[in-house]
Amino acid sequence: TRVMEVLLGSVTPNELMTGKIVGIGLVGLTQILIYMATAGVLRFVVAVKVSGGDMAWVQDALAPAKLAYFVVFFVLGYFFYTALFAAVGAVCNSEQEAQNMQQPLTMALMIPYIMTFFFVRNPDHIAAVIMSMIPPFAPMIMFTRLSVGSVPAWQVALSLALLIGPIWLVFRAAAKVFRVGILMYGKRPTIPEILRWARC
Repeated sequence: TRVMEVLLGSVTPNELMTGKIVGIGLVGLTQILIYMATAGVLRFVVAVKVSGGDMAWVQDALAPAKLAYFVVFFVLGYFFYTALFAAVGAVCNSEQEAQNMQQPLTMALMIPYIMTFFFVRNPDHIAAVIMSMIPPFAPMIMFTRLSVGSVPAWQVALSLALLIGPIWLVFRAAAKVFRVGILMYGKRPTIPEILRWARC
């Protein structure tokens, strides 16, 4: 749009994409901070008001370490998927086109969501371990495993390492696609064209 052309007169495409992603991410982090503050108050109230082990699961669920893991995996998962969605939005001319192109990303988000119902009861299953190492699934699956059981430290470290590297690659590719696609009008580019932009 003309508004986008005016914006790009003041900032680079990379700065514009990064600003959009970070701005929305800060909104999400603000919500998380509110949730964590509420959780801290709830944990304190449970510790003071409830005697015995009836509510021990609440104390465990709201443990500071688990809340910290939640923030870490939320931020990493957010950056991984938001860069991909930004690239999709840049190459689409209408909301209908965007809905069609984002279906694979939506499916990639739904798969770990569905699998968590199984992994909650089997956090150490080989499928859970493998999926918690695969970048598109790691944020949700690894946090699920951490929430319901004890995960070896090396698995957590490996999952984080395998997630951080692809995030950097996805950001680079998305920035290249965003730079080319943001000012394109008319026919939607093909998948091979988008892949070519990402490699340039």
